[in-house]
Amino acid sequence: METAGHSNMCRCCASEGAFKDIKSTYHWMGEEEIYADMLKDCFDINLNVSEHGEDGGICEVCITQLRNAINFKKQVQHTEEQFKKHLQNKALFRPNIVKVEVGGEEDSDGDNMGSGDDAFSGAEFDVPIKTEEDDPKPKKRSKASATTTRSKKSKSDDGEPSTKPAAATRSRKQIITITTESKERKVKKKHIIEINSKKSKVPIHLKKKKEVDKHKHNIRTILCHSNATPIGKYAGIGYVCSFCTQEYATPAELKTHTISEHKDARSTFMENKLLYNFMVKLDITNLKCDICQSDFDNLEQIINHLQTVHDKFFHLGLKSYVLPFRFDADTLQSFSSCVICNNRYNNFKVLLEHMNSHYRNYICEVCDSGFVNRKTLLCHTYRHKTGVFTCSYCQKVFNTSVKLKQHENAVHICMNKRNKCGYCGEKFTDYVKKNIHEVQVHGAKPLVLKCQACEKTFDNQRSLTFHTKTYHLLEKSTK
Repeated sequence: METAGHSNMCRCCASEGAFKDIKSTYHWMGEEEIYADMLKDCFDINLNVSEHGEDGGICEVCITQLRNAINFKKQVQHTEEQFKKHLQNKALFRPNIVKVEVGGEEDSDGDNMGSGDDAFSGAEFDVPIKTEEDDPKPKKRSKASATTTRSKKSKSDDGEPSTKPAAATRSRKQIITITTESKERKVKKKHIIEINSKKSKVPIHLKKKKEVDKHKHNIRTILCHSNATPIGKYAGIGYVCSFCTQEYATPAELKTHTISEHKDARSTFMENKLLYNFMVKLDITNLKCDICQSDFDNLEQIINHLQTVHDKFFHLGLKSYVLPFRFDADTLQSFSSCVICNNRYNNFKVLLEHMNSHYRNYICEVCDSGFVNRKTLLCHTYRHKTGVFTCSYCQKVFNTSVKLKQHENAVHICMNKRNKCGYCGEKFTDYVKKNIHEVQVHGAKPLVLKCQACEKTFDNQRSLTFHTKTYHLLEKSTK
């Protein structure tokens, strides 16, 4: 991939920085891109060229939007061709439909039902068969009653339909009305069955399964046949359930809740999710197969086990959007180490951000950082979009929109109270004060952080970090 070539203004959003040249040729996903030509083809826009050679450039965010617009245009054009073919096929073929209407219900004593396929045999069942032709202007037909059905029975005593010549070139629709009537209760019940009486000669095009549906199938197979449990998010008092709004202080409590309360919901997990923001945070602590109760250390082992031993199907050769987590079962706070590199973290949000470095499904073209899904990448790209961003409260200026948003939230909106109690919603200027409040007022478990180099413990991350740097990393203060 060629690097940025112009340090000027983006010709699409007016932001300033180092951007790519709009008339140069770049390569992306195996295809050549000339952004000026793409703007011309998609929007019929011709960008003016400077006489001094300063044509400006185009930023990464606008390039992404331009690619999406080009792809959308191609999608619409392709769909239009498919629609034309659909109209042509529909004009050539009109399927014959047989409608079967069954009226009536069983006798209360069940003596007249018979057995097997003879349930509707007998003199009290009338089976008149109507044959209709599809005219451009069909006449309205009144509903057939039990009396009219019986009056028509005299025309065909043997119960067979009368055969009348019909045009072979016209599609026909057969309506078979079966009316049953109980001797004790004259209540009718109708059943309508539509049957195609003629097979289509038009070739059937099977729709290709989307990639996101393959990921959904894989994760649902894991959830339905193991004790692995998904984590919705980390907020409030701790870990939020993926199927309801319940929150729990530890992953172990969330696992117990999910297995006992949402066993049936696992088969529809991530139902409305798109690949754009698809990501599963999965607790694999004490991972076990629900079928044979075998123990496993990681996802790869249990997937291979379900395939080979229990004949479960998985879509292979896909990027992984499932982030596994293993928590310490012997601690109250259930701290976690990265299952890949074994780095230990006392904060789940920090560990979650760290996992992006191992699941580099999408790469930032500016700083080469990796991210699990496309949504996380696009949120990250705003950090590289520089310009002049003025605070609407105090007129302070920032060079990125991310810094502006952080400033407004911290100083003006939250009034420097960004630490919110997970139980009552009260806000504090310091997270240590928030933790003390949750322990003293709401009875939460006190935070106990243990130093990995010695036996000392602390009640907040700030004190542990200061202790580690001062006594174990020998970073003495210069004050």
